[in-house]
Amino acid sequence: MRRDAQVWVIRYFFLFSLITTSITSFAVDWSVSGFGTLGYSYENEDDLAYLRDITRTADISDNGSFGTDSNLGIQLDGTFNRKWSFTTQLVLDDSVKHNLDTVTELAFLRFTPNANWEFRAGRAGVNAYAAANSRNIDYAHLWVRPPQELYGSVVFNSLDGVGATYYSNNPEFNWQAKIQFGRNSEEGELSLTKDRFSTDIEQVLGLSFDVIQDNWKWQLSYAHVGSLTVNQSESIKTLQQGIGQVAMLGIPGVSDEAAAISEHLVIDGEKLDYFQAAVGYFDGVWTAQVELFQVNAKKKSIPQGYGGYGLIGRNFGQFTPYLMYGVFNASNEVYTAQTDWGAVDPNLGVLQASSIAGINAVRVDQATYSFGLRWDVTSNIALKAQIDHVEISPFGYGLWAASVDRFASGSDIQVYTLNLNFIF
Repeated sequence: MRRDAQVWVIRYFFLFSLITTSITSFAVDWSVSGFGTLGYSYENEDDLAYLRDITRTADISDNGSFGTDSNLGIQLDGTFNRKWSFTTQLVLDDSVKHNLDTVTELAFLRFTPNANWEFRAGRAGVNAYAAANSRNIDYAHLWVRPPQELYGSVVFNSLDGVGATYYSNNPEFNWQAKIQFGRNSEEGELSLTKDRFSTDIEQVLGLSFDVIQDNWKWQLSYAHVGSLTVNQSESIKTLQQGIGQVAMLGIPGVSDEAAAISEHLVIDGEKLDYFQAAVGYFDGVWTAQVELFQVNAKKKSIPQGYGGYGLIGRNFGQFTPYLMYGVFNASNEVYTAQTDWGAVDPNLGVLQASSIAGINAVRVDQATYSFGLRWDVTSNIALKAQIDHVEISPFGYGLWAASVDRFASGSDIQVYTLNLNFIF
């Protein structure tokens, strides 16, 4: 059975379970809620565009966009009895592809046998970072969007699979432990050619340990991706074929380098490891949060490195100004040419430059300084303004839609954002 068919069989099984459970329970307690953002972002540089995360679309010829943060989400929760319930969340935003599968952010069945245990099956949020369950709900946070350095590079916000949580319910030391296993698939787009590609993320194991005490929350998490496969766009496949042919020509130095480049361009069954630690504080007046991460991978064509962000804000009635700093330090070195293919044939030189640019295009090396202000207009509406100063190192544009001509030089960029967040 093909994988797509297997996925749909699993989903229909859960749908059937929900229907049959509701029938036997006679009544379901329903609740409907929603959230959204209407926002506009502007950056002051040509030949690049800001991306909230790497699953979004962007046009490098546009300096401003309503699509960066704007979204609309609706969540349906149903409770059958004291033990069984379900949650479904749909989110419409400026992603590459829109269908029932891609707009379904959450769709899971929950079983709570007692006060200590909870089990989930279906599409649930990833436990690997602090804002896992509210990444799309900007109203729930001070910032206009999650820090790009961490959340912009993590493409999987949910997993199709199973999970379990143990709650200590200990007032002296309140902790909880989570484990989950599943898979994910995402669609992406090359900003220059508009070609589509997709990623298959398989055999994902997530572990997390949280402590919640008074005004504090601590979190440690780990996620292992057993298999990452990128189904490349047609333009990249053409590039791969050309590199493969050069590798078989037997040209001294050139063919060996072509073989190495070809290996980096193919991402099939690669393993990744995510490590995360976070601490948060909120007492009704002060808000502080720090989240650190490290991403390990073998191939240079996979974004990897370490970094994090820190945020502090102070409430003055309806207004809360805040400061934030985020950084992503690349652990993979810039890929450089070992030989001059152009000395053999000028066309080979062009092919070499294109392939090396493709490897370095995903490399992330940047830091962001942010100042923002949140105004809670009403109990369910917030207006936010944020200014970001972003410093991108040479060959560190992996979180941006950027022209290849920019790669070799760094950039200092200002991003201005005004967002209206709401919940209902």
